[in-house]
Amino acid sequence: MRFEADRADDAAGEPSLADMTRKAIELLSRNRKGFYLMVEAGRIDHAHHAGNAYRALTDTIALSDAVRVAMQATDPRDTLILVTADHSHTMTIAGYPRRGNPILGLARAPAEKDFSRDHLGHPYTTIGYANGRGYASLEVGGETRYGFPIAAGRVKDLSSVDTTDEGFHQEALVGLIAETHGGEDVPLYAHGAGSSLVGGTMEQNEIYHVMRAALGL
Repeated sequence: MRFEADRADDAAGEPSLADMTRKAIELLSRNRKGFYLMVEAGRIDHAHHAGNAYRALTDTIALSDAVRVAMQATDPRDTLILVTADHSHTMTIAGYPRRGNPILGLARAPAEKDFSRDHLGHPYTTIGYANGRGYASLEVGGETRYGFPIAAGRVKDLSSVDTTDEGFHQEALVGLIAETHGGEDVPLYAHGAGSSLVGGTMEQNEIYHVMRAALGL
């Protein structure tokens, strides 16, 4: 599947994640015994591995749209919706940006008239990666990044670079063939029947038992 940012260019008219979620629920709802449906926004992962926050965040919005559709198409009295991730990534959000500063833009603190600067006097982005292929400003982002050399660290003065462009790839501290997963706890959101079983810090295997209880097994 294409990244959400590129889906409009698909000649065959690839449906959105929300479209597929809606259709899947429509078909599965015919089963009076109920159903289990897993929807994965896997391209978020692929965009992070390529160090392209633009596509990672755009596909995260697509996931949010799919969750909204699932909530609208089901009854919370008999349906449990869980939203979670299997791992984090090394993307970081830093820099004390002022309210309203573009999340993909250069950091600008509330009290500063100009962009925030590092010890070299160069501006930096709010979003960065701890590792990965590093900086690139390409005509097309995403996995096209693998066709260009690794450029880790601060290799470019970003003053004249449009960091909000879809082809911009954030800087990375440690140069690798691809960005890696992270090790933080990930959130688990629950809505509907059985959602009261979700709360606090949970081990991953507990999710299975929550789903099993919701299915009445």
